[in-house]
Amino acid sequence: MRFTNTRQPLRRAARATLLALLACMAVAGTGLAAAGDYPDRAIKMIVPFPPGGATDTVSRVLAKSMSANLGQPIVIDNRGGAGALIGSEAVAKAEPDGYTVLSTTAGVHIVNPAIYPKLPYDSQKSFTPVSQFVAAPLTLAVLATSPFKTVQDLIAYAKAHPGKLSYGTAGAGTSLHQSGEMFKEAAGVDILHVPYKGAGPAMNDFLGGQVDMMFSYVGSILPGVKSGRLRMLAVGSPKRLPAIPDVPTVAEVLKKPGYDSDTWTGLVVPVGTPAPIVERLNKAAHFALEQNREYLISSGYVIIGGTPKQMEQRIATELKTVTPLLAKIMKMP
Repeated sequence: MRFTNTRQPLRRAARATLLALLACMAVAGTGLAAAGDYPDRAIKMIVPFPPGGATDTVSRVLAKSMSANLGQPIVIDNRGGAGALIGSEAVAKAEPDGYTVLSTTAGVHIVNPAIYPKLPYDSQKSFTPVSQFVAAPLTLAVLATSPFKTVQDLIAYAKAHPGKLSYGTAGAGTSLHQSGEMFKEAAGVDILHVPYKGAGPAMNDFLGGQVDMMFSYVGSILPGVKSGRLRMLAVGSPKRLPAIPDVPTVAEVLKKPGYDSDTWTGLVVPVGTPAPIVERLNKAAHFALEQNREYLISSGYVIIGGTPKQMEQRIATELKTVTPLLAKIMKMP
């Protein structure tokens, strides 16, 4: 009779199982250690717009306070162009280690998916939300030397001279472009859209008189109003803003209660970033918002903050509600 030695295969199997378990524990332990030590070097915050615009300004203000809270530098990296696609793609394809983050906008997650057939990223699946920053009401502004004192003045002229007036924005397909097209449709006027590669270049030409008006963030226009160079005709928010209580809303001027062309900014990281790192960045973002509360409100912003889940839900909801509106505005099939 032959006896088969079953102990040796069992030992080999047990040894293999143990080694696999130890390997998994080592990987998990490394991830936990990395999250626990985070951050231990500088963080790169990509702003998908050129310097000088509202997103860039808010990003720099908040990054400074976040840096103080995290104990490491946050370096702003402006990568403008292509309606924020260039900078957004860079973050979507970055290592999910918390050292490359995106100062994002509604345009990245809501507008771009609606107007571009193919994107180099998925607005929901390529990123992990961290926190919303602020709501950024959009405004219609003209030069202080403009003959248009009110929105009604501008509309009357535009209807009498179709296509003669022009407006500048940060680029085709951006939230600012969306705001301009919404206004044109609501007012029933034909105004030429002039896209730029960012709000900064658009503002420069606007101030130089190259375009007749500009749809931009209140925060970008307000300094020009205070200096006497610009005049706000209306804001796209549902309600008047505390920082500019005398400026009417488009909704009340056009008698369209549902009119709302606000947008928002926030922070996302590449999908796969460990949850403890996302939580740490969320806390730093909230710290920065609180530290700069007075400045943000006085600049015409509305502080949002919130959890990663709330930001995720907002993106999902707006993709469903805003996409049909954008399709109509942009005359998409």
